[in-house]
Formats: sequence, C-alpha cells, structure tokens
Amino acid sequence: MFISARLLSTKLTPAIRSSFLWLALALSFTLNGCALFNQKPQANTTARPSISHEHHMALINNIKQFSIKGRLGVMTNPKGFSGRVSWQHTSENDHIDIFSPLGGKVAGITKKHREVVLTNNKGEQVLASDAETLTEKTLGFRLPLSGLSYWALGKPSNTGLVSYITWDHDGRINQMQQNGWDITYKDYSMQEGYFLPRKVTLRTDTLIIKLIIEKWSDVATQ
Repeated sequence: MFISARLLSTKLTPAIRSSFLWLALALSFTLNGCALFNQKPQANTTARPSISHEHHMALINNIKQFSIKGRLGVMTNPKGFSGRVSWQHTSENDHIDIFSPLGGKVAGITKKHREVVLTNNKGEQVLASDAETLTEKTLGFRLPLSGLSYWALGKPSNTGLVSYITWDHDGRINQMQQNGWDITYKDYSMQEGYFLPRKVTLRTDTLIIKLIIEKWSDVATQ
C-alpha cells in the first residue's frame, strides 16, 4: 500500500517510522559537524574553461545511462550517517539502493517519470512526487536526485542557473553552485572511456552529502 508523503505524520505506523529512523542509527558515524560545515573547498582551479573543457563536456553530455556503486555519507548538523549505495540511472528511470555498513539493505528509491517510491527494509512503501520531499520526510535529509544524475557525471543540471563555476587545467569542473547546492569534485578517473568523478560533495548551509564512487559501469549514450 502506498502512503502519500503529505500524510506521513498521520499515516505512518510506529513500526514503519522506526524502520526509517533506523537508517540514521544504523549508519551513524563520528564526524565533527561544526568543522565540516565551516570548511571551504580548496582546488587547483581556473576561472575560464579551456578547449579541453569543451571536448570533455561534449563527451559527457552524450551519456544517457550509467550504474554506480560506492559509499554515501550524509551530515545534517550535528548528526550524520554513512553506508553503501548502488544506483542505476537511465534517461527515464532511477533506482537507488542504500545499505548499512554491514551490508543490510536499508531502503530502495525508485523514480519513474513523475513518481518516486521509497521501499524500506520491511517492504513498506511511501510515495511522493519528487525525491527531495520523499527523502526529507522519511530519511531526514533531502536527496536532490534530479540534479545528482547530472552532477555525478561532472556537469551542470539542465535546470537552474549556475551561479559559480571553476575548472581544473584539464577542463573538468572543480566546483560549481547550482539550485542552492555547492558541488565540489576532488578526483576524476578514466572509466569506460570517459573521465568521470570519483568523489562528489554536495553542500547547503545545513546539509553535506558525500558520494565516493568506487565503480562505474553500463555507461552508455542511449
């Protein structure tokens, strides 16, 4: 049975809510929250894109689907949690599985067109129109899934103004600000014929999401 995200406060049973809250407890890790939120990203940057950038972006813009396996860390001052993540993305659909550090599946998020469904480790489901609303209500943080499908590749989203951007000397994005998020890249590596990010950090004033990508696969242009 689907439960509207608007009605979570009245419809979720204690068992369902506790299973969602288990994510924050099971994935807890020790971080210095104040220090993290006050850090300023440092990078070897240039204010102007190079010819290398144009070539790099022309290749990246052709990518329509990918799969990612890696680690996910979330800091919502003063608490945080971490775990493993598996993500399959196509031009129409997304599916993300979140696992505890011990490998147990905590939640799955499926996006099809304008519908997003979160399934907890008991098989109970919650429905919403967007991932940010759904994850904030159930997991306690906003996951910007629509933007992240672009940012994970090292390129701006196709919606929203880019208010700030810098590039490295090879033409790849080091840092940008878009849709209220500060996105930084710490490393790129050659994956399936493309230079793709290994470490992506998303920041707002109250939230940090760190994605460490250990494996890219199924990278395709159609």
